[in-house]
This record gives sequence, C-alpha cells and structure tokens, in this order.
Amino acid sequence: MSGRSLARLTPLHKTVLTCLLLVPFCSASDWKYEDTHTDARDFVAGGMLHVRLKVGDLRVRHGDSNKIRLHYTVKSSRERNVKDASVEFQVRGNDANLEFHAPSDSNTEFDVELEVPQNTNLDVHEKVGDLTVEGVEGDKDLDLGVGDIRVAAEHSRYSLVRASTSIGDVNGDGYGETSGWLGKTLKYHGDGKYELRAHVSVGDITLEGK
Repeated sequence: MSGRSLARLTPLHKTVLTCLLLVPFCSASDWKYEDTHTDARDFVAGGMLHVRLKVGDLRVRHGDSNKIRLHYTVKSSRERNVKDASVEFQVRGNDANLEFHAPSDSNTEFDVELEVPQNTNLDVHEKVGDLTVEGVEGDKDLDLGVGDIRVAAEHSRYSLVRASTSIGDVNGDGYGETSGWLGKTLKYHGDGKYELRAHVSVGDITLEGK
C-alpha cells in the first residue's frame, strides 16, 4: 500500500475485504427495492439495549425521552428479500433486544437509526457496516466484523476504555497512545463510572469528545 501504513485501509481495500469475507452479502451498490419502518417502545434510563445486525449501517444517539425510537430501511436487489426481512424488538423491564433478520444468502442490508434515553448501556454486535454512537452515556460493548466504529462522548465519563482492531487504526485523541502494527490497541483509565469496549476485525475505530 504505497505511502500508507498497512494498518490504514482505504475504502477500496475495505470493500474488497468485505466481499472476500462475506461474498453472499456483496452486490452492486444500487438497491432495486427498499422499505422503511418506524417503531417506538417505552424504556427506562440506565437500561441495557442489545442489538444484533448482520449487514448495514447503525447510528445510535441519545433522545429526550425514556423511549427507544427505531427508524430503519431494509434494502435489497430482490423484492422478496425485502418482504421477508424482519425485526425482533422486545422490551422486558430494563432490558431491550433488537435483532434484524434477512433471508439467508441474500443481498440485503438494513440502514438503522436508533434514538435511546441519554443514559443507556449498549451491547452491539454487527458483522458488516459502520457503527456510530453519539452522546449516549453508559457502558458500551461494541463488536464489528468489517467497517468503522465512531463513538462521540466525553472522556470524563469513562473509567475504562479498551479499543482494538485486528486490521485497522484506533484514533482516540486525548485517550493516550495506541500500540500495534497491522492492528491497533488503545487502553485508557479515567475517573468516570462507565466502561467502553470496542473491537473491529477489519476497519477503524474513532473516539471523539473532550
């Protein structure tokens, strides 16, 4: 990779790796069919939200109410795949689960936006796509196969930050130095009360906030 570290992947490199790792999900970039849905459920501040997503982009931001608000678009090259896609959305007390399902071996993805109470613990596992978390207080356990993670939150909120990539960069201005070559690792200890754990197999992690 001329003029660049092996750990810094261009969008083209990431696209190639994505297709090599998950061939059934790769297709041309124009989706012929799509369908958009919204949903909202009452929740409690300080609860735990679990999200499972195979392919797509996920953005989580804090809202101004004790609700989880879901807005998503399912996209595919086949109309049947859009109709057969489904979402499980369950809330039991202070525990919520969101799981996105698409027909197996199909070119289908979800574009998801979530609005949650400002104080919400997150447990997110995603295979392919970009994951963004903005202004959400609480513990975070974020795991991504191929794509980028971006987290925007104040440093002072955390007691522990562990961010790592197998292939890619970790950018955390103010969190200290990273270590590693092909993959990067960042460890940070602070005076806050929350923990952030983030891992990407192929891609970058960016931590923002003062």
